[in-house]
Amino acid sequence: MRFDVVVLGGGPAGYVAAVTALQRGLRVALVERKYLGGECSNWGCIPSKALIELGNAVSLAKSLGKYGVSLSISAIDKSKVLKHVSRAVIKAREGVKYLLSDAVVIQGVGKLKDPHTIKVEGQVNTELEATNIIVATGTEPKTVPTFSFDGERIIHNRHFFELDSLPNSMLIVGAGAIGCEISEALAQLGVEVHLVEIMDKILPEVDRDVSDVIHKYLMRSGVKIYTSSQAQFAGYLNNEVLVRVTGRGGTTEIKVEKVLIAAGRSYNTSGIGLSEVGVELDNKGGVIVNEFMRTTIPNIYAAGDITGPPLLAHKAFREGLIAAETIAGVKEPLPKGPVPMVIYTHPEIGFVGLNETQASRAGVDYEVFRFPYVALGRDSTSVKSTPEGFAKLIVEKNTGKILGATVVGNGAADVIHLFTLAITHRLNVEELRKTIISHPTYSEVFSEVVSEASGKPLHIPKQK
Repeated sequence: MRFDVVVLGGGPAGYVAAVTALQRGLRVALVERKYLGGECSNWGCIPSKALIELGNAVSLAKSLGKYGVSLSISAIDKSKVLKHVSRAVIKAREGVKYLLSDAVVIQGVGKLKDPHTIKVEGQVNTELEATNIIVATGTEPKTVPTFSFDGERIIHNRHFFELDSLPNSMLIVGAGAIGCEISEALAQLGVEVHLVEIMDKILPEVDRDVSDVIHKYLMRSGVKIYTSSQAQFAGYLNNEVLVRVTGRGGTTEIKVEKVLIAAGRSYNTSGIGLSEVGVELDNKGGVIVNEFMRTTIPNIYAAGDITGPPLLAHKAFREGLIAAETIAGVKEPLPKGPVPMVIYTHPEIGFVGLNETQASRAGVDYEVFRFPYVALGRDSTSVKSTPEGFAKLIVEKNTGKILGATVVGNGAADVIHLFTLAITHRLNVEELRKTIISHPTYSEVFSEVVSEASGKPLHIPKQK
């Protein structure tokens, strides 16, 4: 069979590339080894948010008592919780299947035989001839020293979201976005949670003032946090895992039902013929691409996680679109960035562009402006208010151009996109002041911090 485009991988980059190519009138085949939707739909974005929603609902119900509304939660059925998560996954997966109705979808493992031929091994063994190939094979969970995945007691995110029931206790290795999100949701749902991070703070990718806010809220949820610490497998004891955690305060032994490793990913680029046909990889195994997602072989493209961080579905969406549009003849496809990032803890975090740490390291001449959530009317009306939250704006001196923004607080996952729009279009503070934001909304934190940066604050005193 011959196609204009063959896509390896049915995750966010792969299926968007296939859909875009179909819209451009190209004949498309997509090869997926397991489930359409990839990491995001099956073991990442979608199931984690379904779990977080349930955890937040329980937390909200428990908090209503101090407002005169008393609700009792008699029990949490930990198997039904994961059934809700599973339903969300299946719906997302079926949605991707529908979008690919006009593509030839083949279940199996694809390997490049040469720059125009893919050998597929699966339910049906076949060879596909392709004018162009888009590789979007994603990443795999990575383990850490002394731990080996067994799929039952020492697990990664894929194992976790395929469990029949939530455990009673869990230790999570890695306090990045995934570790923090899952630990909080589990704690809210009555699971004993230990969170271990080798760095000196949780969420190493954000500024310390942001990390400190989330640290405080996680502890309020009941998560036990160990920073500057290393976890070491110490054996099995009955049906539990014994973990030795060593940090600044010494060594602690912890027994839990399950250990979840959330400490990194490895690229799915080996064993699929990339190096053999001349595609160049970086020293970590990621695929090297140009601004059009083209690899070192002109008709082979790569998109999504395998091109390097950030490992985010929406970054993968954009890269898949760029690859497909380039193949279809678009001379100036959409830009690759800026890429916002959201962390779905309570409170939420949204950030885009440079944070304060990055701006300082880059030697940029910048100013920092902050607006506190305690002065935000909409947040004060919430029964789950986030008064410790804030918006932080990084502005280039002299030009007033927005270099970056971080929001930590209710609604941050949505508010951050106003700042993303500003950075995408290279707008400065005075241009942004022209926008009217509805009151009372969480989006007002945008206009408030912009007004402060212009030297004309509305609801806080002017900085001296």
